[in-house]
Amino acid sequence: MSSERLIDEILKNPQLISALADKVYEKLKDEIVIRKLEENTKSIQALQEAIKRHGDAIVSLQEAVKSLQEEVKRQGEAIVSLQKTVEKQGEAIVSLQEEVKRHGDAIVSLQEAVKSLQEEVKRQGEAIVSLQKTVEKQGEAIVSLQEEVKRHGDAIVSLQEAVKSLQEEVKRQGEAIVSLQEEVKKHSKAILRLAKSQKRLSIELGSFTSRAGKGLERAMLKLYKKSLELHGVDPKRVKHGNIVDTVGIIEKGRSFEVDFYETNDYIYVFEIKNFSDKDVIDQVFVRKKLFSVLYNKPLKVFVVTNYIERDVKEKLEKEGVEIIASHVID
Repeated sequence: MSSERLIDEILKNPQLISALADKVYEKLKDEIVIRKLEENTKSIQALQEAIKRHGDAIVSLQEAVKSLQEEVKRQGEAIVSLQKTVEKQGEAIVSLQEEVKRHGDAIVSLQEAVKSLQEEVKRQGEAIVSLQKTVEKQGEAIVSLQEEVKRHGDAIVSLQEAVKSLQEEVKRQGEAIVSLQEEVKKHSKAILRLAKSQKRLSIELGSFTSRAGKGLERAMLKLYKKSLELHGVDPKRVKHGNIVDTVGIIEKGRSFEVDFYETNDYIYVFEIKNFSDKDVIDQVFVRKKLFSVLYNKPLKVFVVTNYIERDVKEKLEKEGVEIIASHVID
């Protein structure tokens, strides 16, 4: 039987045509499904490779972030050390303290940003795992997933660039901190020199006003009133006058200015100075000799002073002189 006749016989038999169509349809359907599965498999493999590359990039990014955190930690420790130094320098460097505080706030903000970044990367990882499961179940979602993965890749590249820029900024801040530490060191030396100059000025001023007159003596007695009262002295009874060497203990007939007062039991003698140096030793010894001879009573000698040299103070105290002073100068 020829092919044409065979075809004609088939066309004349509807049942045969229907059975043949079913068989052909099943075979064609299986071939289409297999091809579709193969296409899906290739797409899934390509997607897995892309995700693996993203995973490697994320690991590299985590290492860079870890290095950045260590650098930020070191800078935090340097800033703490700097703050301690700045605190010792007082009002002269208040503006510097404020600048260091702003640095600290910036670094805290940076740490928070990095932490947020780590959380975002973690969420992206979880999203990728979820996408893998979805890919395995739904072939139709592959195209959409590929686009999403591409967007993740672009985001990672952008994130890497941001981290690189952040690292450069941290490096610049580190250099600025080093420069700031050197500047603080210079300020410390300047403040030390200023303190020494102020000390010398105080001594010179005290020396200049050491003989300022009766007004100063009265003011100092009021100033040290409480201290004198603790020694049993009544400052209101102290009087300024002269004592004459009638015997010739120092120089017969010579008159000496004195601050003193007398009670039934003692003679209270005072040497009142703004600044007491070695000269006050001779002045005290002269008055002790005069009063000891001219008065038949025990003496209590006081030196009332704003400033006194340490060696002068120690020598007078060995002689039983009471020292009332605000500052002892080395």
